[in-house]
Amino acid sequence: MSELKDVINSYNSLSFSDRIVFYTTISNDIQLTADTQTFLIETRFDGGPSCIHCKGKHVVKNGKRKDGVQRFLCRDCRRSFIPSSDSITSRTRKPISVWAAYLKCMIEQMTLKQASEECHISMSTAFTWRHKILDTLSELTEKTYLTGVVEADETFFNVSFKGNHKRSRDFSMTRKAHKRGNDVHAKGLSSEKVCVPCAVSDSGISYAKPGKLGKISSDCVKNIFDKIIAPHTTLCTDKERAYLDLAGQNELDLIQTDTDCRTILINGKSYGIQRINAYHSRLKLFIRGFHGVSTKHLGNYIVWNDLLSQNHRDRDTFFGQLLGQLLCARITRFGYDIPRRPSLPVAA
Repeated sequence: MSELKDVINSYNSLSFSDRIVFYTTISNDIQLTADTQTFLIETRFDGGPSCIHCKGKHVVKNGKRKDGVQRFLCRDCRRSFIPSSDSITSRTRKPISVWAAYLKCMIEQMTLKQASEECHISMSTAFTWRHKILDTLSELTEKTYLTGVVEADETFFNVSFKGNHKRSRDFSMTRKAHKRGNDVHAKGLSSEKVCVPCAVSDSGISYAKPGKLGKISSDCVKNIFDKIIAPHTTLCTDKERAYLDLAGQNELDLIQTDTDCRTILINGKSYGIQRINAYHSRLKLFIRGFHGVSTKHLGNYIVWNDLLSQNHRDRDTFFGQLLGQLLCARITRFGYDIPRRPSLPVAA
């Protein structure tokens, strides 16, 4: 009996995300609670309800909605909320088991049609959920910190306005449609290409983000990697001059090699850009599987690729940790916001 009490006490001391991992470890499917709101009350408010607006602890129950969802009122800021407020599950009616099933579909890289059939949701809901999840993960990856030996290089994708624009009120095509999709009319690096600076550390952690149209620039590199690559890190690149300012500003040990040179030896240690070249190949292959990705969503798909690449060995533990991070993240996305995002990188 004392061992059971120890287990209960240990469970009560777990954080929200650790409880999700515990749930998914003991059960392959989350069916422990009937609905999302109940699940969030039991886990998100593990230390007692706290205000999602001001973090105050003086919270009381404030009746229920017509659908039976419990409301709370903060006595400090006088604002009310429900368990799913300020989360990706806000304004959704599906049980937590459906969200878990959909996340598993994303880990398995299912198409929208396959995921909608597997989770019994519509195609539009599947699309909205995909980008709600990826938007949340994109914010979490902004905390990435690359140390050790980091390889950096840029890759390019064709500008794509993929999607149905016939009913769009906020978008108009800036050029004639490319009937065969991959047609790029300007040779070389032009405004028809999106520059994506990428970096990979020797521990396998990667970070990439769409930067600008056309050739890379010093400002683009600094904007993307300024708070991502730690100071005094060894940075390996090709002969591109755009990395010089970043290295000087952040006191990086910059090693530049010829593109045709595989590795160079410095003090008996080998340096090169083979790891980042391999990353480019995996990223291109991943994007190609979707038969083209709209430029406005390219950053989200890069995050998706990075997470799967870095956690491909232990998918079960990765699933539990990921679900916990998603549900406890303070972020709200609505379906009508997703199509309205800029069609090109903001820097462009």
